Amino acid sequence: MADACTAWQLAEMGFGETTVTFDETITRLATAADALAEFEAPLVAGMDRFAGYHRRFAGALERAGTDPAWITATDRDSCHRAWFEFHEDLIASLGLAR
Repeated sequence: MADACTAWQLAEMGFGETTVTFDETITRLATAADALAEFEAPLVAGMDRFAGYHRRFAGALERAGTDPAWITATDRDSCHRAWFEFHEDLIASLGLAR
């Protein structure tokens, strides 16, 4: 997921060694959304605070179809933001430091 967002950001700015298209990015993020849905269910069974990450991510992904800012924007609950917060929650749950 992070790789997809990074590639998208670099492509938007004209940087990077390869060019990634919007459709490729959406496809990669849809795959991540599917994986998150499968991963979230068992997590919620043990710690209900993990509920909602997939809903947030999938909602942002749907909005990205008409407004690409929903992929990585920091001023909204974008795909990147939902994933980052999920990742941080996992790290904290394990008692690890970033």
